[in-house]
Amino acid sequence: MTDDDRATREREIAAQIAALVADAEPQLDVIAADLTALYRKRIPLYDSIAHEEVQRNTRALLDIVVWRLSSDTPAAVEHDVADLVRQWAGQKIPLELVAHSIQLGARELFKLIRHNAMKRDLATSVIDDMQDVVWEWATSYSAVVNAVMQERAVSGATRRADLIRQLIEGSYVPSSLAENAREHGIALDHPYRVACVSWNETSVVSDVRAMLRIRCTSGDRAVVDAVIDNHLVALLPALPDQLDAPVPIGIGRAGAAAEARLSFDQAERALHLAESFGRTGTLDLVALGPLPLLEMGDEAADQLADMHLSPLIERGDAGREILGTVAAYLDNDRRVDDTAAALFVHRNTVRNRVARFGELTGLDIDRTSDLVLAWWLLTRERASGQDSTLE
Repeated sequence: MTDDDRATREREIAAQIAALVADAEPQLDVIAADLTALYRKRIPLYDSIAHEEVQRNTRALLDIVVWRLSSDTPAAVEHDVADLVRQWAGQKIPLELVAHSIQLGARELFKLIRHNAMKRDLATSVIDDMQDVVWEWATSYSAVVNAVMQERAVSGATRRADLIRQLIEGSYVPSSLAENAREHGIALDHPYRVACVSWNETSVVSDVRAMLRIRCTSGDRAVVDAVIDNHLVALLPALPDQLDAPVPIGIGRAGAAAEARLSFDQAERALHLAESFGRTGTLDLVALGPLPLLEMGDEAADQLADMHLSPLIERGDAGREILGTVAAYLDNDRRVDDTAAALFVHRNTVRNRVARFGELTGLDIDRTSDLVLAWWLLTRERASGQDSTLE
């Protein structure tokens, strides 16, 4: 069958359906009412929507169907219902219900068509053809609903990302903040902690996102998140005491959503340090202990490193061996036996290298000030990746 033949056949079937439905056209209000009652019976969530709205929308869809069946182009056309579906979405009617309703409505509408067709003694094959057309229409219109759902999801995600970006940059417009926050379920009077995670398309990070959404919800306040500049940024209404993760999650202090910029800055710094030092899980700046101090004073740190570490680095492998031993010694809280076990060397080797470190650097790690400086310089050296022996 050619395309022209197929189109002609569709028009013939549509004309037959239109003739059968035309008899019932004055009763469309009754049909819409019956369908509305059926929807509310079969789909419990419809209880939350005003009865009049459901019936009015159902009648509007029936009018489109009848009009299209009687036209010169009876095939289902997307734009016939797309605007109507968008209107329903604006009325806060869940579009998942609309898609279900279309399938249910098509089944009930065809019962009427079959009844009228049998009264006119139409052939079974003709009735079957009409059923196929009705289901094609229902499928096409359900696809339109799904397309609008996707369209709204993308649009909503874009608006949500824009709002979160404005909050963490402090660039929002105060006069519109309340309305925008309400659209995305952000309670301006509730304290949020900002979470920051390096984003990629792996299942691990997606699982972390899902975990945050589930575990950090508080009552009716949900987590609100978006991917911004290769980072997942989330506003957490709550933060459980135990929240493990295989990747680092930077956390900022709790504060009003309008002050999220400060919390985000803290979360971003915590994430950077956690990634630099191989930490995982939820970490704020406090949980990182003295590590945030390493971000301070680069110029002074470079001068101190030149003064104290250069004499060892200049000795090549032997000097780096001493640096690595002292770094391990500090990691093991200056316990000689634990350090020797970690490095697979004799305890006297550890003692000798620690003593040699003091001679060459001028730092006596038995003195508190020198101990702090040695730890700071060695940890900074490790973070820079310049000395693999410190790993």
